[in-house]
Parts: sequence; structure tokens; C-alpha cells
Amino acid sequence: MLCVTLAMLIVSGDGWASGIAVKSASQAVQNDSDAMAPAPAGIAIAAGSAIKKSAPKRGERPSPAGQDPARYVLAFSEEFDNGFNTSLWNDHIWYEKSSPTKNYEVSNGTLKIWPERDATGKFVNRMLDTDGHFSQAYGYFEMEAKLPRGKGVWPAFWLYNHLLDNSFFPEIDIMEAYPGGGAASGWSDRKLRPTAYGATIHPMGASGPFKGPGINKMLTDLGDLSAGFHKYGLKWEKHKQTFYFDGKEMHSVNVSMSDPLYILLDLQFGSASGMPDDTTPTGKSNSFEINYVRTWKFK
Repeated sequence: MLCVTLAMLIVSGDGWASGIAVKSASQAVQNDSDAMAPAPAGIAIAAGSAIKKSAPKRGERPSPAGQDPARYVLAFSEEFDNGFNTSLWNDHIWYEKSSPTKNYEVSNGTLKIWPERDATGKFVNRMLDTDGHFSQAYGYFEMEAKLPRGKGVWPAFWLYNHLLDNSFFPEIDIMEAYPGGGAASGWSDRKLRPTAYGATIHPMGASGPFKGPGINKMLTDLGDLSAGFHKYGLKWEKHKQTFYFDGKEMHSVNVSMSDPLYILLDLQFGSASGMPDDTTPTGKSNSFEINYVRTWKFK
């Protein structure tokens, strides 16, 4: 999930540079209060809830939020109703071994990934992906999730491919959040509850050249994203990618990408969220909680 700085499109190394989008003093003061920032016009912020939502009715085919269902056919649907499906998901990225530290589970209809330390006291990254099981080019990609809070936490929903015969690995970061950034950063409020996330396109790979405006976007003032479930979506067309929040268009870029990408859900630590410490809430009560992941192809 390598990213570039928002203003100058310079590679930042391992994520969004800390403090890349510092708000004005008045905005920082407003975010430093206990009151949550209002949502953008047209976006309804859900109250905090652990209740599983948006489940399709029996016999009903789910459709992507904010889209014309007649344009799509369901291609992938993971509702997390039947445990962790190892025929769809790996519990580590290809270049690492699976950590024995328990920091994820599927229960009560959701996938939960939470901050946890291993036996040495180190916070354990957890990356779940469909590498080798499912990939797709073009269509609509959607996750409904509730985000964790606290210093250092770095949840993400992204698409990637390291199996190409090219010198680059294309990547689309649909949602990356940095709650540990704090109110002055614009990523969170004073209590380190996430109020923003980043959407990024890496057409030539995270370490390759970046050309054209709008390669990434920081989507701000969305309310407390740890309080309830929200939908994070991407419409991927042949020469255009459009990002959605709760079915509302938030950002688009005109980039040509054609290689199929697989899905990743992860909770890492660091980057613009800072390093986790003793204040970082651990355990299932502070999970990156995913209700579902779905993809649709264009008809």
C-alpha cells in the first residue's frame, strides 16, 4: 500500500507522509473537540452499531451502492457467514509466513481483524488476500466495514497483482485510513477516531513513475468511521476509476489499467498513523470489522 504525497505526487516510501494534508488552524481546533465533524452534503453518517447490515433478502441478488443494478452481474460475494474460507482467502501476503498470533476471526457474520501483540510485544500485521483464488479487472468493488481507532492502526481495502511478467505491480487502494494521525493531520479527531481515508491509484506499481493529476485523494470530514459500518467502493472502467463512499461519488481519475487484480484486507501499523504504543486499544473490541466484500462485472 505504498502511496504518494497528496499535493506533489512524490513517492513517500511506506505510506502517506505524516502531516501531508494539515488543515487550517480553525479546522484543527474544530476537529480537536469531542464533537464530530459534519458529513459532506448528501452523505448520511450511520450511528455506531455492531449489527450486521445490508444483507440481501432471501433470493435477492445484492447490487452495488449508488449504481444501476441493471449494468452489473455479481462476480464475487463474501458475506462471512460460514467461517474463514481458506479456499478464497490466504491469511498472509505471499512473501511472509502466517503469524501464529491470533488477531483475526470470522464470527457473527463479520470478519474481524484487531490490534494484537505477539509474544515479543510487537504489534502483528495481518494481511488477508485472494491471491491465487480470485482476481478481476474492471467492474465494481465494494466493502462494508467499521474501522478501528487508535495510535498506529492502518486498515486498508485494496487491489494488487504481483504475478505479472512486467517490471511493475499495479495497485488500487480503495480505502486506507490512518487514525493515529490526530486532528491536525485531518485523518482523525482528538481521540484518534478515523474521520478520513485515502484513495490511491498506482498504475505502474507503488515504486514506479506517477503521471497525471489526482493520482490519490484524501477524503475528509466523514464523521467517526469507527462508530458504524460504511460502504467503500470503486468503479473500475477501462480508462477511468471512480471512488465511492456509501454510494456517493467522491473522486475519480482517468487512468488506463487492464491487468486483473486480487483483493486484500489488512490491518498494518505505522505510516501516517504513527507507531502503536500502550495507548493503542487491543483486542476484538477495536476491530477492523468487515461485513462483506463483493465485486460485480459489467454486463
